[in-house]
Amino acid sequence: MNKRCVVFIGVLLILSALAVARYSSAKQIHESPDARAKFVGAWKLVSTEEKLKDGSSRPYQDVGPRGTGYLMYSADGHMCAELTGADLSKWSVPATTAQKIAALDTFTAYCGRFEVDEVHHTMWHYPEVALNPNFVGTKQPRPYRFEGNRLIFSGKQAPEDGDETVDRWTIVWERQTK
Repeated sequence: MNKRCVVFIGVLLILSALAVARYSSAKQIHESPDARAKFVGAWKLVSTEEKLKDGSSRPYQDVGPRGTGYLMYSADGHMCAELTGADLSKWSVPATTAQKIAALDTFTAYCGRFEVDEVHHTMWHYPEVALNPNFVGTKQPRPYRFEGNRLIFSGKQAPEDGDETVDRWTIVWERQTK
């Protein structure tokens, strides 16, 4: 191989490395350890709301007006969320198919990793296990703000979320101390 070819290949490798480094840094989440620490712990569901395009609002349909749930974040970057409707009656023994279906219709659960983008005030959930298998492997944005001991996720409904009547959604969580 002649000297020109070696120099050319060397320049290409350097330019490729710079391009990869630039692309990687542009795609990074802006997260500091302090940002993650604000979320670590257990949060209890306070309320859910979907603002509809016609101006009305309703609770998140899966959990209803008295939904309950927990959201947990660990210091190592893992999370779990479980939400359920509170209006379910106790199951018979054995449970009927109708009771099982009613429970699944009001239950949402997933766990995986999380990242905090401080610059854009967005929490990113990366479900690795989920009741809904379509959720696994997705990247879920959760625009956030804090108000006292409450964590509020609120954002615009994405077209791929399926319900075209919803314009915005809000989920309010309260930090648990015990």
